[in-house]
Amino acid sequence: MIDVKLKTSPPPTVDENDRKTKAKSLHLLSFSKPHGRTFHVAWFSFMIAFTGWYAIAPLKPYIKSDLKLTSEIATSDIFSGLATIIFRVVAGVSCDLVGPKRVITALLFAGAIPTALAGLINNADGLYAIRFFIGVLGATFVPCQFYTTQMYEKNVVGSANAFAGGWGNLGGGLTYILMPLVFDGINSSVGNTNASWRIAMIIPAGLCIIAGLLNIFFADDYPGGDWLKRSKTLENGNAGVVEIHEANEKKLDGYNVEHSEQDKPKKTGKLTELLSAFCNPNFGLKATNGNFIGAVFGLMNFFSRATGGILSDYANKKIGMRGRLLTQFLILLFEGIFLIIFGFNAETMTSAIVIMIFFSFFTQGGCGSSYGIAPYIDPPIYGTVAGLIGTGGTIGGIVFNSVFARYSTAIPQGFVITGIVVTCVSFTTFLLKVTDQ
Repeated sequence: MIDVKLKTSPPPTVDENDRKTKAKSLHLLSFSKPHGRTFHVAWFSFMIAFTGWYAIAPLKPYIKSDLKLTSEIATSDIFSGLATIIFRVVAGVSCDLVGPKRVITALLFAGAIPTALAGLINNADGLYAIRFFIGVLGATFVPCQFYTTQMYEKNVVGSANAFAGGWGNLGGGLTYILMPLVFDGINSSVGNTNASWRIAMIIPAGLCIIAGLLNIFFADDYPGGDWLKRSKTLENGNAGVVEIHEANEKKLDGYNVEHSEQDKPKKTGKLTELLSAFCNPNFGLKATNGNFIGAVFGLMNFFSRATGGILSDYANKKIGMRGRLLTQFLILLFEGIFLIIFGFNAETMTSAIVIMIFFSFFTQGGCGSSYGIAPYIDPPIYGTVAGLIGTGGTIGGIVFNSVFARYSTAIPQGFVITGIVVTCVSFTTFLLKVTDQ
Protein backbone atom coordinates (compact mmCIF):
# COMPACT_ATOMS: atom_id res chain seq x y z
CA MET A 1 0.00 0.00 0.00
CA ILE A 2 1.03 3.64 -0.28
CA ASP A 3 3.49 4.79 2.38
CA VAL A 4 1.27 7.14 4.40
CA LYS A 5 1.96 6.86 8.11
CA LEU A 6 0.46 8.27 11.29
CA LYS A 7 3.75 8.60 13.10
CA THR A 8 6.74 10.87 13.28
CA SER A 9 9.96 10.05 11.50
CA PRO A 10 13.46 11.51 11.30
CA PRO A 11 13.87 14.02 8.49
CA PRO A 12 15.34 12.63 5.28
CA THR A 13 18.86 13.64 4.28
CA VAL A 14 18.76 16.95 2.45
CA ASP A 15 21.14 18.12 -0.27
CA GLU A 16 20.91 20.80 -2.92
CA ASN A 17 19.29 18.58 -5.54
CA ASP A 18 15.54 19.06 -5.04
CA ARG A 19 14.67 15.94 -7.02
CA LYS A 20 16.68 13.68 -4.74
CA THR A 21 15.41 15.25 -1.54
CA LYS A 22 11.70 14.89 -2.22
CA ALA A 23 10.14 12.60 0.38
CA LYS A 24 9.00 9.16 -0.79
CA SER A 25 6.61 8.69 2.12
CA LEU A 26 4.10 10.90 3.92
CA HIS A 27 4.31 10.97 7.71
CA LEU A 28 1.17 12.80 8.81
CA LEU A 29 2.28 13.49 12.37
CA SER A 30 5.81 14.55 11.50
CA PHE A 31 6.78 18.19 11.92
CA SER A 32 10.37 17.65 10.81
CA LYS A 33 11.97 20.19 8.50
CA PRO A 34 11.53 20.60 5.60
CA HIS A 35 8.87 18.10 4.48
CA GLY A 36 6.63 17.62 7.50
CA ARG A 37 6.73 21.19 8.69
CA THR A 38 5.98 22.63 5.25
CA PHE A 39 3.17 20.12 4.70
CA HIS A 40 1.39 21.25 7.88
CA VAL A 41 1.96 24.94 7.23
CA ALA A 42 0.55 24.50 3.71
CA TRP A 43 -2.78 22.92 4.66
CA PHE A 44 -3.20 25.08 7.75
CA SER A 45 -2.68 28.27 5.73
CA PHE A 46 -5.22 27.15 3.13
CA MET A 47 -7.70 26.32 5.89
CA ILE A 48 -7.27 29.71 7.56
CA ALA A 49 -7.68 31.45 4.20
CA PHE A 50 -11.19 29.99 4.08
CA THR A 51 -12.15 31.78 7.29
CA GLY A 52 -11.67 35.09 5.47
CA TRP A 53 -12.74 33.92 2.02
CA TYR A 54 -16.09 32.53 3.25
CA ALA A 55 -16.57 34.75 6.31
CA ILE A 56 -19.39 36.75 4.73
CA ALA A 57 -21.47 33.75 3.62
CA PRO A 58 -22.78 32.61 7.05
CA LEU A 59 -23.49 36.24 7.97
CA LYS A 60 -25.49 37.02 4.81
CA PRO A 61 -28.89 37.27 6.56
CA TYR A 62 -27.57 40.02 8.83
CA ILE A 63 -25.69 41.80 6.04
CA LYS A 64 -28.72 41.64 3.77
CA SER A 65 -30.91 43.18 6.46
CA ASP A 66 -28.38 45.83 7.47
CA LEU A 67 -27.64 47.04 3.93
CA LYS A 68 -31.23 46.53 2.74
CA LEU A 69 -30.19 44.28 -0.12
CA THR A 70 -32.18 41.85 -2.26
CA SER A 71 -30.61 40.09 -5.25
CA GLU A 72 -27.37 42.03 -4.75
CA ILE A 73 -26.27 39.65 -2.01
CA ALA A 74 -26.24 36.75 -4.51
CA THR A 75 -24.59 38.88 -7.20
CA SER A 76 -21.69 39.49 -4.84
CA ASP A 77 -20.85 35.77 -5.11
CA ILE A 78 -19.98 36.34 -8.77
CA PHE A 79 -17.46 39.04 -7.87
CA SER A 80 -15.81 36.71 -5.37
CA GLY A 81 -15.58 33.92 -7.92
CA LEU A 82 -14.24 36.25 -10.61
CA ALA A 83 -11.44 37.40 -8.34
CA THR A 84 -10.47 33.83 -7.51
CA ILE A 85 -10.27 32.97 -11.22
CA ILE A 86 -7.92 35.87 -11.90
CA PHE A 87 -5.73 35.49 -8.83
CA ARG A 88 -5.33 31.71 -9.18
CA VAL A 89 -3.76 32.17 -12.60
CA VAL A 90 -1.51 34.93 -11.26
CA ALA A 91 -0.60 32.82 -8.22
CA GLY A 92 0.30 29.85 -10.40
CA VAL A 93 2.69 31.80 -12.61
CA SER A 94 4.13 33.53 -9.54
CA CYS A 95 4.84 30.20 -7.83
CA ASP A 96 6.91 29.12 -10.84
CA LEU A 97 8.87 32.37 -10.65
CA VAL A 98 9.41 33.03 -6.93
CA GLY A 99 8.19 29.90 -5.15
CA PRO A 100 5.10 29.17 -3.04
CA LYS A 101 6.26 30.71 0.24
CA ARG A 102 6.31 34.30 -0.98
CA VAL A 103 3.10 33.84 -2.95
CA ILE A 104 0.95 32.37 -0.18
CA THR A 105 2.27 34.90 2.34
CA ALA A 106 1.40 37.78 0.01
CA LEU A 107 -2.07 36.34 -0.64
CA LEU A 108 -2.84 35.94 3.06
CA PHE A 109 -1.66 39.44 3.95
CA ALA A 110 -3.45 40.98 0.96
CA GLY A 111 -6.68 39.11 1.72
CA ALA A 112 -6.62 40.10 5.38
CA ILE A 113 -6.94 43.80 4.51
CA PRO A 114 -10.34 43.75 2.73
CA THR A 115 -11.61 41.14 5.21
CA ALA A 116 -10.93 43.52 8.10
CA LEU A 117 -12.39 46.46 6.16
CA ALA A 118 -15.61 44.61 5.29
CA GLY A 119 -17.28 46.13 8.33
CA LEU A 120 -17.03 49.58 6.76
CA ILE A 121 -19.25 48.90 3.75
CA ASN A 122 -22.68 50.54 3.59
CA ASN A 123 -24.10 49.64 0.17
CA ALA A 124 -24.14 47.00 -2.57
CA ASP A 125 -21.23 48.53 -4.49
CA GLY A 126 -19.08 48.35 -1.39
CA LEU A 127 -20.04 44.70 -0.92
CA TYR A 128 -19.10 43.91 -4.53
CA ALA A 129 -15.69 45.56 -4.15
CA ILE A 130 -14.92 43.95 -0.80
CA ARG A 131 -15.92 40.47 -1.96
CA PHE A 132 -13.80 40.85 -5.09
CA PHE A 133 -10.66 41.67 -3.12
CA ILE A 134 -11.39 39.08 -0.43
CA GLY A 135 -11.49 36.59 -3.32
CA VAL A 136 -7.69 36.78 -3.45
CA LEU A 137 -7.70 34.32 -0.54
CA GLY A 138 -9.18 31.66 -2.80
CA ALA A 139 -5.90 31.63 -4.73
CA THR A 140 -4.07 30.15 -1.72
CA PHE A 141 -5.12 26.75 -3.09
CA VAL A 142 -2.39 27.05 -5.73
CA PRO A 143 0.69 27.59 -3.50
CA CYS A 144 -0.72 25.03 -1.05
CA GLN A 145 -0.61 22.39 -3.80
CA PHE A 146 2.71 23.71 -5.11
CA TYR A 147 4.27 23.25 -1.67
CA THR A 148 3.35 19.57 -1.43
CA THR A 149 4.16 18.79 -5.05
CA GLN A 150 7.69 20.13 -4.49
CA MET A 151 8.10 18.23 -1.21
CA TYR A 152 6.92 14.73 -2.20
CA GLU A 153 7.83 12.22 -4.91
CA LYS A 154 5.22 11.13 -7.43
CA ASN A 155 4.63 7.76 -5.75
CA VAL A 156 2.96 9.62 -2.86
CA VAL A 157 2.25 13.08 -4.27
CA GLY A 158 -1.42 12.28 -4.87
CA SER A 159 -1.87 11.47 -1.19
CA ALA A 160 0.15 14.48 -0.05
CA ASN A 161 -1.77 16.88 -2.28
CA ALA A 162 -5.10 15.33 -1.30
CA PHE A 163 -4.40 15.50 2.44
CA ALA A 164 -3.22 19.12 2.16
CA GLY A 165 -6.13 20.12 -0.06
CA GLY A 166 -8.66 18.18 1.99
CA TRP A 167 -7.55 19.40 5.39
CA GLY A 168 -7.30 22.91 3.97
CA ASN A 169 -10.85 22.72 2.68
CA LEU A 170 -11.99 21.92 6.20
CA GLY A 171 -11.91 25.68 6.49
CA GLY A 172 -15.14 25.86 4.52
CA GLY A 173 -17.07 23.87 7.09
CA LEU A 174 -15.14 25.44 9.96
CA THR A 175 -16.13 28.94 8.84
CA TYR A 176 -19.82 28.05 8.90
CA ILE A 177 -19.39 27.04 12.53
CA LEU A 178 -16.89 29.72 13.59
CA MET A 179 -18.51 32.88 12.22
CA PRO A 180 -22.01 32.32 13.69
CA LEU A 181 -20.39 31.59 17.07
CA VAL A 182 -18.24 34.73 16.84
CA PHE A 183 -21.27 36.76 15.79
CA ASP A 184 -23.40 35.40 18.65
CA GLY A 185 -20.63 36.10 21.16
CA ILE A 186 -20.20 39.69 20.01
CA ASN A 187 -23.93 40.28 19.72
CA SER A 188 -24.52 39.07 23.26
CA SER A 189 -22.23 41.86 24.46
CA VAL A 190 -23.05 44.59 21.94
CA GLY A 191 -26.75 43.88 21.50
CA ASN A 192 -26.74 45.21 17.94
CA THR A 193 -26.75 42.80 14.98
CA ASN A 194 -25.64 45.48 12.52
CA ALA A 195 -22.55 46.27 14.56
CA SER A 196 -21.88 42.63 15.49
CA TRP A 197 -21.36 41.26 11.98
CA ARG A 198 -19.04 44.17 11.18
CA ILE A 199 -16.88 43.55 14.25
CA ALA A 200 -16.88 39.79 13.61
CA MET A 201 -15.05 40.26 10.29
CA ILE A 202 -11.92 41.37 12.16
CA ILE A 203 -11.38 37.86 13.57
CA PRO A 204 -10.70 36.02 10.27
CA ALA A 205 -8.51 38.91 9.13
CA GLY A 206 -6.31 38.42 12.18
CA LEU A 207 -6.15 34.68 11.56
CA CYS A 208 -4.95 35.26 7.99
CA ILE A 209 -2.13 37.48 9.24
CA ILE A 210 -1.05 34.80 11.73
CA ALA A 211 -1.05 32.17 8.96
CA GLY A 212 1.09 34.43 6.78
CA LEU A 213 3.64 34.79 9.57
CA LEU A 214 3.77 31.00 9.99
CA ASN A 215 4.80 30.70 6.35
CA ILE A 216 7.56 33.27 6.78
CA PHE A 217 9.13 31.55 9.78
CA PHE A 218 8.40 27.84 9.35
CA ALA A 219 7.92 26.88 5.67
CA ASP A 220 10.35 26.13 2.85
CA ASP A 221 9.71 26.57 -0.87
CA TYR A 222 11.18 23.14 -1.64
CA PRO A 223 13.45 20.67 0.20
CA GLY A 224 16.53 22.73 -0.62
CA GLY A 225 15.15 25.90 0.99
CA ASP A 226 14.66 29.20 -0.85
CA TRP A 227 13.22 28.88 -4.37
CA LEU A 228 15.29 31.78 -5.69
CA LYS A 229 18.53 30.20 -4.49
CA ARG A 230 18.01 26.78 -6.06
CA SER A 231 20.01 25.54 -9.02
CA LYS A 232 19.05 27.44 -12.16
CA THR A 233 19.36 24.38 -14.35
CA LEU A 234 16.73 21.69 -13.87
CA GLU A 235 16.49 18.38 -15.61
CA ASN A 236 13.29 19.34 -17.40
CA GLY A 237 14.28 22.89 -18.27
CA ASN A 238 13.78 26.32 -16.74
CA ALA A 239 11.19 26.25 -13.95
CA GLY A 240 10.49 29.92 -14.51
CA VAL A 241 9.23 29.39 -18.04
CA VAL A 242 5.54 30.20 -18.23
CA GLU A 243 4.78 28.94 -21.71
CA ILE A 244 2.80 25.71 -21.85
CA HIS A 245 3.94 23.35 -24.58
CA GLU A 246 1.35 22.70 -27.26
CA ALA A 247 0.88 19.03 -26.37
CA ASN A 248 0.46 19.81 -22.71
CA GLU A 249 -1.94 22.63 -23.57
CA LYS A 250 -4.27 20.03 -25.05
CA LYS A 251 -3.96 17.86 -21.95
CA LEU A 252 -4.68 20.83 -19.72
CA ASP A 253 -7.71 21.93 -21.74
CA GLY A 254 -9.27 18.49 -21.46
CA TYR A 255 -8.47 18.20 -17.79
CA ASN A 256 -9.89 21.65 -17.08
CA VAL A 257 -13.24 20.65 -18.60
CA GLU A 258 -13.45 17.61 -16.36
CA HIS A 259 -12.16 19.41 -13.27
CA SER A 260 -14.59 22.31 -13.72
CA GLU A 261 -17.56 19.93 -13.77
CA GLN A 262 -16.16 17.96 -10.86
CA ASP A 263 -15.71 21.19 -8.94
CA LYS A 264 -19.30 22.37 -9.34
CA PRO A 265 -20.60 20.71 -6.18
CA LYS A 266 -17.23 21.11 -4.49
CA LYS A 267 -17.73 24.80 -3.79
CA THR A 268 -17.86 24.12 -0.09
CA GLY A 269 -19.20 27.44 1.09
CA LYS A 270 -21.96 27.71 -1.51
CA LEU A 271 -23.06 24.11 -1.11
CA THR A 272 -23.04 24.44 2.66
CA GLU A 273 -25.21 27.51 2.22
CA LEU A 274 -27.58 25.61 -0.10
CA LEU A 275 -27.84 22.66 2.25
CA SER A 276 -28.62 25.02 5.10
CA ALA A 277 -31.24 26.79 2.98
CA PHE A 278 -32.75 23.41 2.10
CA CYS A 279 -32.77 21.99 5.64
CA ASN A 280 -34.06 25.05 7.49
CA PRO A 281 -37.54 25.34 5.90
CA ASN A 282 -38.02 21.66 5.04
CA PHE A 283 -37.15 20.28 8.46
CA GLY A 284 -38.12 23.28 10.62
CA LEU A 285 -34.60 24.05 11.82
CA LYS A 286 -33.16 27.25 13.21
CA ALA A 287 -30.58 29.01 11.04
CA THR A 288 -27.69 27.99 13.31
CA ASN A 289 -28.70 24.32 13.30
CA GLY A 290 -29.06 24.39 9.53
CA ASN A 291 -25.55 25.81 9.26
CA PHE A 292 -24.18 22.99 11.40
CA ILE A 293 -25.85 20.32 9.24
CA GLY A 294 -24.64 22.00 6.06
CA ALA A 295 -21.14 22.20 7.54
CA VAL A 296 -21.02 18.39 7.51
CA PHE A 297 -20.20 18.67 3.80
CA GLY A 298 -17.14 20.80 4.44
CA LEU A 299 -15.99 18.74 7.41
CA MET A 300 -16.00 15.57 5.27
CA ASN A 301 -12.78 16.97 3.81
CA PHE A 302 -10.94 15.63 6.85
CA PHE A 303 -10.71 12.20 5.25
CA SER A 304 -12.63 12.10 1.94
CA ARG A 305 -10.16 14.00 -0.24
CA ALA A 306 -7.27 12.14 1.29
CA THR A 307 -8.98 8.85 0.46
CA GLY A 308 -9.25 9.91 -3.18
CA GLY A 309 -5.55 10.74 -3.28
CA ILE A 310 -4.52 7.50 -1.56
CA LEU A 311 -6.64 5.43 -3.97
CA SER A 312 -5.10 7.29 -6.91
CA ASP A 313 -1.56 6.58 -5.68
CA TYR A 314 -2.42 2.93 -5.03
CA ALA A 315 -3.94 2.47 -8.49
CA ASN A 316 -0.88 4.15 -10.02
CA LYS A 317 1.35 1.69 -8.20
CA LYS A 318 -0.61 -1.22 -9.67
CA ILE A 319 -1.29 -0.19 -13.29
CA GLY A 320 0.28 3.24 -13.75
CA MET A 321 -1.50 6.36 -15.00
CA ARG A 322 -4.42 4.26 -16.24
CA GLY A 323 -5.09 3.47 -12.59
CA ARG A 324 -5.24 7.13 -11.65
CA LEU A 325 -7.64 7.87 -14.50
CA LEU A 326 -9.85 4.87 -13.67
CA THR A 327 -10.01 6.00 -10.04
CA GLN A 328 -11.02 9.47 -11.18
CA PHE A 329 -13.75 8.08 -13.43
CA LEU A 330 -15.32 5.81 -10.80
CA ILE A 331 -15.33 8.45 -8.08
CA LEU A 332 -16.88 11.07 -10.37
CA LEU A 333 -19.47 8.57 -11.59
CA PHE A 334 -20.62 7.75 -8.06
CA GLU A 335 -20.56 11.43 -7.16
CA GLY A 336 -23.03 12.17 -9.94
CA ILE A 337 -25.23 9.22 -9.02
CA PHE A 338 -25.52 10.25 -5.37
CA LEU A 339 -26.23 13.87 -6.30
CA ILE A 340 -29.17 12.62 -8.36
CA ILE A 341 -30.32 10.36 -5.54
CA PHE A 342 -30.19 13.30 -3.12
CA GLY A 343 -32.40 15.35 -5.40
CA PHE A 344 -35.06 12.65 -5.51
CA ASN A 345 -34.91 11.15 -2.01
CA ALA A 346 -34.00 13.86 0.54
CA GLU A 347 -37.50 13.79 2.01
CA THR A 348 -36.59 13.40 5.69
CA MET A 349 -33.74 14.89 7.68
CA THR A 350 -32.26 11.41 8.26
CA SER A 351 -32.27 10.45 4.59
CA ALA A 352 -30.95 13.88 3.60
CA ILE A 353 -27.99 13.62 5.97
CA VAL A 354 -27.16 10.01 5.01
CA ILE A 355 -27.25 10.69 1.27
CA MET A 356 -25.36 13.96 1.78
CA ILE A 357 -22.55 12.05 3.50
CA PHE A 358 -22.24 9.73 0.50
CA PHE A 359 -22.23 12.40 -2.20
CA SER A 360 -19.92 14.54 -0.05
CA PHE A 361 -17.47 11.65 0.18
CA PHE A 362 -17.35 11.09 -3.57
CA THR A 363 -17.32 14.82 -4.38
CA GLN A 364 -14.33 15.47 -2.16
CA GLY A 365 -12.72 12.15 -3.11
CA GLY A 366 -12.90 13.18 -6.76
CA CYS A 367 -10.97 16.32 -5.95
CA GLY A 368 -8.41 14.19 -4.12
CA SER A 369 -7.96 11.83 -7.06
CA SER A 370 -7.44 14.80 -9.39
CA TYR A 371 -4.52 15.95 -7.24
CA GLY A 372 -2.74 12.73 -8.21
CA ILE A 373 -3.03 13.51 -11.94
CA ALA A 374 -2.20 17.22 -12.08
CA PRO A 375 1.55 16.94 -11.21
CA TYR A 376 2.13 14.85 -14.35
CA ILE A 377 0.77 17.39 -16.84
CA ASP A 378 3.81 19.67 -17.14
CA PRO A 379 6.16 19.37 -14.11
CA PRO A 380 8.56 22.26 -14.94
CA ILE A 381 5.70 24.76 -14.76
CA TYR A 382 3.45 23.02 -12.27
CA GLY A 383 2.48 26.31 -10.63
CA THR A 384 0.99 27.61 -13.87
CA VAL A 385 -0.76 24.28 -14.44
CA ALA A 386 -2.18 24.26 -10.90
CA GLY A 387 -3.37 27.83 -11.32
CA LEU A 388 -5.19 27.07 -14.56
CA ILE A 389 -6.72 23.87 -13.21
CA GLY A 390 -7.82 25.70 -10.08
CA THR A 391 -9.36 28.34 -12.31
CA GLY A 392 -11.28 25.63 -14.15
CA GLY A 393 -12.62 24.50 -10.81
CA THR A 394 -13.74 28.01 -9.92
CA ILE A 395 -15.49 28.39 -13.26
CA GLY A 396 -17.29 25.14 -12.50
CA GLY A 397 -18.35 26.62 -9.20
CA ILE A 398 -19.79 29.68 -10.94
CA VAL A 399 -21.77 27.45 -13.31
CA PHE A 400 -22.94 25.47 -10.30
CA ASN A 401 -24.10 28.70 -8.64
CA SER A 402 -26.00 29.64 -11.79
CA VAL A 403 -27.88 26.34 -11.81
CA PHE A 404 -29.05 26.83 -8.26
CA ALA A 405 -29.89 30.48 -8.86
CA ARG A 406 -32.28 29.24 -11.54
CA TYR A 407 -33.74 26.64 -9.17
CA SER A 408 -33.61 28.66 -5.95
CA THR A 409 -37.18 27.64 -5.07
CA ALA A 410 -36.64 24.02 -6.13
CA ILE A 411 -33.23 23.11 -4.71
CA PRO A 412 -33.63 19.31 -5.20
CA GLN A 413 -34.02 19.84 -8.96
CA GLY A 414 -30.73 21.73 -8.95
CA PHE A 415 -29.02 18.72 -7.40
CA VAL A 416 -30.52 16.40 -10.01
CA ILE A 417 -29.34 18.57 -12.91
CA THR A 418 -25.87 18.92 -11.42
CA GLY A 419 -25.71 15.17 -10.82
CA ILE A 420 -26.63 14.42 -14.43
CA VAL A 421 -23.92 16.76 -15.70
CA VAL A 422 -21.27 15.29 -13.38
CA THR A 423 -22.24 11.74 -14.40
CA CYS A 424 -21.90 12.59 -18.09
CA VAL A 425 -18.62 14.45 -17.64
CA SER A 426 -17.10 11.53 -15.72
CA PHE A 427 -16.85 9.68 -19.04
CA THR A 428 -14.55 12.38 -20.43
CA THR A 429 -11.86 10.74 -18.29
CA PHE A 430 -11.39 8.24 -21.11
CA LEU A 431 -10.48 11.09 -23.47
CA LEU A 432 -7.55 12.22 -21.31
CA LYS A 433 -4.04 11.29 -22.40
CA VAL A 434 -1.05 12.11 -20.25
CA THR A 435 2.06 12.01 -22.42
CA ASP A 436 4.90 9.67 -21.42
CA GLN A 437 2.69 7.91 -18.85
